[in-house]
Amino acid sequence: MELTIDGQPCDLGTKAIAVPGYNAAKLAGPEACREGRSLKVTIPATPRNDAVAAFAGDPHAAGRFNETLHTAELTAEGSTLIGGTVRLLASSEAGYTLEIRDGGAGWAENAARRMFSALGVAWQGELTPTTVFESWTNASPVKFFPIHRDEYEQQNSSQDLLPAERLLSVDDYHPFLHIATLVGQLFSEAGYSVKSRFLESAFFRSLYMSGAYSSRDTTAAANRMGFAARRLAPATATANELGRVTANPKAIANTVGNIVDTATPQSVDTDGQAVSGLYNNGNCFSTDNGKIVFTPPTEVNVGFEYYLKYTTSHRIVSRTRLKGFDTIYLGPGSEFRFELANRYRDLRDAIVPNFTYRALVFDHVAGSQYRLVYVRNGTAGTVWTDFAARSAQVTTPASGTVAQPALLVRSGSQWAPYAGDWALYNGYVDETGETTVEVRLRTVAESVSPQSPKYFNLIYFTGAEEGMKLTLHKECALRPRFLSGPGFGSRIIFADVAQHRIRQAELLEALAHLFNLRFYTEEATRTVWIEPEGEFFGAGPEADWSRRTDFSQPVERREIVPEVHEVRTWRYQDGDGAVTRFDAGEESPLGAWSFDTGSYAALQGEKVVRNPLFAPSLSTAGHYLNAPSALILRVGDRDDAEEEGTNFTPRIVRYAGMRPLPAGERWGYPSGQAEYPLAAFHLAGDEGFTLCFEDRDGQAGLHRYYDRQVRREAARERITLSLRLAPHEFEALFTPGTGAPDIRSVFRIDTGAGVVRATLHAVGDYDPEKASVRCTFNRLTED
Repeated sequence: MELTIDGQPCDLGTKAIAVPGYNAAKLAGPEACREGRSLKVTIPATPRNDAVAAFAGDPHAAGRFNETLHTAELTAEGSTLIGGTVRLLASSEAGYTLEIRDGGAGWAENAARRMFSALGVAWQGELTPTTVFESWTNASPVKFFPIHRDEYEQQNSSQDLLPAERLLSVDDYHPFLHIATLVGQLFSEAGYSVKSRFLESAFFRSLYMSGAYSSRDTTAAANRMGFAARRLAPATATANELGRVTANPKAIANTVGNIVDTATPQSVDTDGQAVSGLYNNGNCFSTDNGKIVFTPPTEVNVGFEYYLKYTTSHRIVSRTRLKGFDTIYLGPGSEFRFELANRYRDLRDAIVPNFTYRALVFDHVAGSQYRLVYVRNGTAGTVWTDFAARSAQVTTPASGTVAQPALLVRSGSQWAPYAGDWALYNGYVDETGETTVEVRLRTVAESVSPQSPKYFNLIYFTGAEEGMKLTLHKECALRPRFLSGPGFGSRIIFADVAQHRIRQAELLEALAHLFNLRFYTEEATRTVWIEPEGEFFGAGPEADWSRRTDFSQPVERREIVPEVHEVRTWRYQDGDGAVTRFDAGEESPLGAWSFDTGSYAALQGEKVVRNPLFAPSLSTAGHYLNAPSALILRVGDRDDAEEEGTNFTPRIVRYAGMRPLPAGERWGYPSGQAEYPLAAFHLAGDEGFTLCFEDRDGQAGLHRYYDRQVRREAARERITLSLRLAPHEFEALFTPGTGAPDIRSVFRIDTGAGVVRATLHAVGDYDPEKASVRCTFNRLTED
C-alpha cells in the first residue's frame, strides 16, 4: 500500500491497514449521505514523514500541520482505496496519527444548511391575470393553479335566471413550483451533476409542489387595529355616460354610497337581522364626513380584502360573453378586469317539438333579413320562420320531429347561409337581463398611518353601457390584511413564492420517501446517481462472482424479517378540511398503504412511516359554475379558527396540462377558453393517475416503488460471506459507470448450498494484503 499527502509519498509502518467498507444504509437519503468514510492511520517518524507533517513533533516549528488544508490518498496496486482531506490527531517520538476523511456528500451538507427559499431559481413576474394564464402553457418553473379554499358555501338569494357567477381572482390561484427544477437547482448550486432516468422521466417532470407566501403571526396587529365591516342594505345606481357607477357617498349621482357601512358589532341590517362577525378593534374603522376610513394608531403596512357581491344589468353580445359591469377599480394599481360569461345554453343541437326558443343574431346589421330553417320529419330546408330583428321568439310544432336548425340571410333575391355568430336559447331568455357576480379581491399592501389614513371613496364599477343598473348587495364585506401575501398586481420573484420554513434537504427527504429513492455520490467527479430502490440496484452490470467465495470463512444466512415490523404503513402528513372529512367517511387515511409481512418472526406492531413534508389533496367539481365539471384542488380547513387563508399545508400534485371542458362550459377569467389547467393529487379515469401510496380507482399507487423491497424483506435472507477482491475491484465498486461491477450491480454468489442472485448490502473493512473481505448481500426474490 502507498500513502501520499499533498502528492508527497509517505513511509508506512508495518501494521496492517484496513480501509472502511460500505453500507447500503448510507444511500437512503440526504441525511445519510452527509456521513462519509474515515480512516485512522499511524505513520512512523521518519525524515520524509517529518517534512510532510510539518515537523509536528518540534515545538519550535514554524507552522502547524492543521493550519492549512491537506489531502491524502491511500492506494494499492495503483487503485485508490480511500482519499480525501487529512488532519493530524497526535504526534510522538514514535510517529504521527492521521485521520483521512472521505467526507460526506457536499450537496447533502449544503442542502441541510440552506433554507428552501434560498434556491436561486430564475423567475419573476407580476401577480396579474396574464401571469396566471401564461403560466399554464409556458415553461415557467412557477405555475398558478386554481384552488378552492375550504369554506361553508353561501346560499344564493339571487332572482337571476342563473345562480351568482363567482369570479376567480388572483387570490383563487396559488403558486406551485416545478419539482424537477427545484431538485436540479439544488444540486447545481452545490456544484454536482445528476444522473437519473427517474428524474428525467415525464412522470417526475410533471410534479409540482405548493409554494408559500411570506407570513407571520399578525394576531397582535389584528387585535389592536383589525376590523370586519359589512353593508347593511343593498343600493342601486345606473351607469353614467362612461358606463361607470362609483362607491362614493359624496358623489351626486351614479353612486351606491360607501362600499360597506359599519363594523359595529350587533348592527342590524335592513331586513332586521343582526349581522354576525362584525368587530372594530381600537375603533380604527370609522366615518369621516360621510366617507369610511381606516385610521391605525401607528404606521402599518396593510392590504385590504374585499368580498363584493352585486347584480348587473347585461346584454348578450356573443355566445361566450355578456356586456355589463365587468371592471372593478379599488384604487391605484388595483383595477380588476374580467369578462361576464354568457352561461345561457345554446340549444341548436338539442331542439325538441312543442318548445319555445329565442333565436339571437349577435352580429346583426340593421336592415338584414333572416330565415330560420330546420329538418322537419326528415325534410331538410323546411322554413321555420322569417324575421328582420336581432332576435325572434319561435316555437317548434307540437308533433313530428325537428332537428338541425340553420340560419340563412337574404342576399339580393337569394337566401345564403349566415356566416356570423348566432345562438338558439330558451324562449324566456331575453337579449337583456341581470347577472349576479361575487368575487373576493385582495389589494397590494400599502403604508397607512394616523397622519395618512386609508379612505375607500375611490372605488368604482365600470364596463357597462349608459343606463345599465348595478345593485350592490348587503353581503359586501371589507377587512384589513396585515402583511398578507402579495396582492393583485404585486411584483414577485421566486423567493416570494417559496417561503416554506424548511431546509432544502427536507424536500429531498420527502421525495425519497415517496419514491423510495437511493442516492450515491462520487465525490471525485461530483456526480450523484439517483433512482428508486428497485431501479438503483440492477442499474450496474450484472456480475458473476460465484467463484469468488472464500469457503475457509463461514457463510452466514440470516432472515431479514426479524428486523422489520409485522405491519408497515406508508402515508402522508395529516390532511386538512376536505381530506379530514373524507378520511372520516372512508375510515382510513387518504394516500396510506400498508404491508403485512405475514411472518411470526417480525417485530410486533405497526410502524407508520409518514412523509416528512407533504399532505394529500382532494380535487372536486362543482365549485365554479361556469365550468362545473372542472376538478379543483381543495385546500385549508373551514373549521380552523386560526386559518389565515393565504397559505396551506404543503402538498404535491401532478400537472396534467390543459384539459377540455364539456360543451357549454368555459373557464372564463382569466383565459375565457373551453379548457382549464388540471393539477391533481389523484385523478380517476382512463387518463388518470394517483400519488396515493395505495391503489385507488384503478390507478397504481406509489407502493410500486416499495413492492420489490418489502417482498424481499418478508421472504428472503441476508447472506454474509467472504469474497476474494483485488484492489481494482474494490475501487470499481465505488465508481459507477466504468463498466466494472459496482454497488448497483446484481451479483451471482455461491453460498455453498447453491448459487443465488443478490445485491450488495455491506462490505467490511478491506485489507488488500488479506486473501478476502467479508461482504453482506440481500438475496433477491428472483434467483
